Amino acid sequence: MTNMIKQTSARKSYGSLGAVMMALALTGCAGGFNGAEQAMYTADVTHPITVERETTSLNIDVARGQIAMSPSDRAQIEAFAQRYRAKGHGMLTIATPSGAPNSGAAASIVSDIRTTLIEAGIPKEAINYTPYQAPSAQVNAPVLVSYAQYVAKAQPCGDWSDSYSHMPSNTAPANFGCATQSNLAAMVADPADLLGQRPMDTADADRRSTVLEKYRKGEMTATKREDQDSGAVSKVDK
Repeated sequence: MTNMIKQTSARKSYGSLGAVMMALALTGCAGGFNGAEQAMYTADVTHPITVERETTSLNIDVARGQIAMSPSDRAQIEAFAQRYRAKGHGMLTIATPSGAPNSGAAASIVSDIRTTLIEAGIPKEAINYTPYQAPSAQVNAPVLVSYAQYVAKAQPCGDWSDSYSHMPSNTAPANFGCATQSNLAAMVADPADLLGQRPMDTADADRRSTVLEKYRKGEMTATKREDQDSGAVSKVDK
């Protein structure tokens, strides 16, 4: 009887020792990954995207005595306006040369540029005018059109210094997430969005009044659906 009690106690001791050793082994595998510092090593921390403010400008050369823009200049202004609407921030500035032989011609071109910008959808309140000092010998001093935009830049990838076959600390390798961050920096429509959320647009008072008036009359307030809004891929079966 005494022998059986000793054997039972030994089994319990071995079982407890095995459980402790297994727990220690699992803890060793988890290693530094469970630390607060390692938990913060996400891709946006290890491979941050920097957003910088840059100035984009367009030079419109003006000849002495010129009174209007050429068709090619007008096309450049229209394309420039579209880029400003997509990524521009702040005012769109038109700078005219001062002290150059073509200063008078440049002043007359500004009116043409302003009209082209407004026709391209740029509010007149968003256009700023300023002079700049041009060399007196510069016969064809340009009119400068510029705006500020943000540019996203990612860190270079390709750090394969870590061994993927032996990583007892369970931490992410040095190159982990770098490609994703690089793709995000290249594809983001407006890098300014990486700096924070955009403010909400103001409410449409006219639309709100229309909806409330229909509600008071008991009419449908939803937008009228057309046949093309059905979502059907094909109408062959009809």
